Amino acid sequence: MKSLLIIISQSPLAGQNLLESLSAAMVMATYGVQIKIMLTGDAIALLRAPIQTPSNTHIRPFKSAFALIESFEFYDLVPIWIDTKGFEDNKKLIETTTIEHEVIDLNAQTLASFDGVLRW
Repeated sequence: MKSLLIIISQSPLAGQNLLESLSAAMVMATYGVQIKIMLTGDAIALLRAPIQTPSNTHIRPFKSAFALIESFEFYDLVPIWIDTKGFEDNKKLIETTTIEHEVIDLNAQTLASFDGVLRW
């Protein structure tokens, strides 16, 4: 079975491009590709649940990226890896998220353990 590391660095504000990247990861997992997701840089903010207020609950033109990440457990895509370089800057967010995660040092040995690497 092929293994693939997907490194996501896009912020939650990346819009449709980000949603398509997350959806592509789920499709590949559905077809038997062994996928590992790593969030780095601005993408670590994807672990934050969107703020719901009575005034913004009706404004949802697209599915939220957080909702897609929450569904990763059904595709065996958890725990999500968090790059150690972004851990200190986002420590409070990472410690309070409900998404299963693991802090990993991204090094040459880690990269070499995969058949391929995609960076989105």
